[in-house]
Amino acid sequence: MTHHKISAISVLSEPRRKKMLWAIGITGSILVLEAVGGIVSGSLALLTDAGHMLTDLAALLITLTAMILAARPASSTHTYGFSRLEVLAALGNSFTFFLMVLGVSWEAVQRFQHPVLPDWKTMGFIALLGLAANALSAWFLRGAEPGDLNVQSAWLHVMGDLLSSAGVIAGAGVIAVTGWVWVDPLLSLGIALMIAFNAFQLFWKALHILLESAPLGVTPEKITAVLKAEIPEIKEVHHIHLWEVGSGEIHLTAHLVVQDQLLSGGSSIITKASKVAKEKCSIVHSTFQLEPPGGTDGKE
Repeated sequence: MTHHKISAISVLSEPRRKKMLWAIGITGSILVLEAVGGIVSGSLALLTDAGHMLTDLAALLITLTAMILAARPASSTHTYGFSRLEVLAALGNSFTFFLMVLGVSWEAVQRFQHPVLPDWKTMGFIALLGLAANALSAWFLRGAEPGDLNVQSAWLHVMGDLLSSAGVIAGAGVIAVTGWVWVDPLLSLGIALMIAFNAFQLFWKALHILLESAPLGVTPEKITAVLKAEIPEIKEVHHIHLWEVGSGEIHLTAHLVVQDQLLSGGSSIITKASKVAKEKCSIVHSTFQLEPPGGTDGKE
């Protein structure tokens, strides 16, 4: 049994870290700005957005720490390396989201019962600054790889912040025109629902990886079709196992049925299969076992 591994983690780690550092710096700045602005203006929506920022900041710091640890090389006791720390961090982030949603919802209900008219000018101005800063942060995090769970989750954080800032600006405008005090807690509930939706998506992606499910878009049927189409020597493919160790780090094991031949010929087929799996299906690590026709009944 032979394996080939092509690791993209070390290549991607430095640009990813820089993106995360920019996002952390901008998020921390907006957090302070919105917290002060929320207190001064009396806006629950603005304070909720500041709470959202606090959760995001903690989540981004956890993610950055996990990314640094995940870049450590494999060892004799951790033969897969530490890539799964990133997935665990993403799962933990989703729980912080859920906790914040509960807190915001409770505070919004209290504000409905005891309405307060916020200072819409301060509320709108601070939210406008937050919108600009979030747009800048989203620009830094743009272009994440489809399988890069942590940069994607960071981008989701920022886009959620951007949308909530836009909502606060709109709310300030409505309050300025109508004087409706219930708009402020209603905005808070809307932001909370958006956070809950993002949290569920992040939770599901992380759980999908931890359960060692087949990566989205990569199936045994696709692997079989690609290998047989690209390499005529392969007659059949079975015992296919697909899983992600970390975000974007897909592993594959499979049995390849080929004609009896010299060991050197079989080695060439394995090399070709590993290259095809990487180029056509984004497989980072592949392990193949060769079998002659009729050498197995397809069961283990």
